[in-house]
Amino acid sequence: MQKCDPGLAQSLTRRQLLTTVAVGVGATAALRLWRSRAWGQRQGQRLLYVKGQGPKAWLQQLPKTWTAQSRPTMERLAADLQTGAVDLAMVGEAWLPQLRDQLQPFGAPELLEPLLKAAQDPAVLGGDVTAAPVALPWAFGSWVMVFRSQPAWVERSRREGWSLLAAADLQDTWILPASPRVVLALALQSLGQSPNTTNLSSVPGLAARLATVVRRARAFDSRHALTRLVNGHGSAAVVPSWTVIPHLLRDQRLVAVRPTTSPPLLGWQVLVRPRRAGPIPKPWLQAGTKEVILNSLLQAGFCPPLPMDALQPRLAKQPGAALLHPGDEAMAQAETLQPLTPEHQAQVQQVWDEAMGERLQATGAGGTA
Repeated sequence: MQKCDPGLAQSLTRRQLLTTVAVGVGATAALRLWRSRAWGQRQGQRLLYVKGQGPKAWLQQLPKTWTAQSRPTMERLAADLQTGAVDLAMVGEAWLPQLRDQLQPFGAPELLEPLLKAAQDPAVLGGDVTAAPVALPWAFGSWVMVFRSQPAWVERSRREGWSLLAAADLQDTWILPASPRVVLALALQSLGQSPNTTNLSSVPGLAARLATVVRRARAFDSRHALTRLVNGHGSAAVVPSWTVIPHLLRDQRLVAVRPTTSPPLLGWQVLVRPRRAGPIPKPWLQAGTKEVILNSLLQAGFCPPLPMDALQPRLAKQPGAALLHPGDEAMAQAETLQPLTPEHQAQVQQVWDEAMGERLQATGAGGTA
């Protein structure tokens, strides 16, 4: 029998040892990676919100394993939902049709049960009546007029409602939302029509009214309308109520009015869960409707969609209580803009293009501010 060279035997043993060590190190690294990913969902969850639209006091109460991060725009947040590890996101309900394919059912139906009927609208929950909700509505607001140092216009707005947007003596005054859909909805309400009217050609005077409203506008700006107003670049603006409520006490020049000549036109803040999201923090969600956190939400302009009785006495102590919650009766008549069908979208685009064409002809300007 051939004898084994001791040097060869030593070499083989060393190789075997190195191989064993390498396998062991690799297995340990793989185990650590698996654990970090598994625990990452439970111990490192993320909530995203648009800067300025996340109530600080509530976000600070997130469980220690959560991190709240802001994004400068909703467009940036939507992009991060596609590429990043996100477990919750605060978005406006108008984004739900665009985001729906990236979301999973929200779950926790017990959180939806106590909410107002208006919050059960499919447009707010992100699906039709037969689909599982993909959104949890946590706050609502309504579109309001805001005036800077214009008491006479304030009184007129209470009598004339959204018709004031077309007033001849308010030319070059209004800072309107940059959303054609919202401006059109307000023009419809000024004519006593539903903001969700689908057959626009059947509404008498709509084209003329919309053209007048668009022509009266000084600018179209959804992000900085209130800043423009405060800085004197316009004397009146149309904004969501949660935008202006925190400013009313700090700036006595500002007065906000929600017209009562038509049902409130609502906007919503909702929470959504991307498909790979981890468990939701139910105690934190429930805390948003109770005691100290509720008071902070109301002060920040965000009103949970609950009956007025459930919000008292916290609501009654808020200077902007009437803007925060119009009352259960008004909420029963309130409307939320519904997702557009392709046919309706084409109609909206056509009437908007015609109105903007008349604006450009009248002013000789190009584009919108």
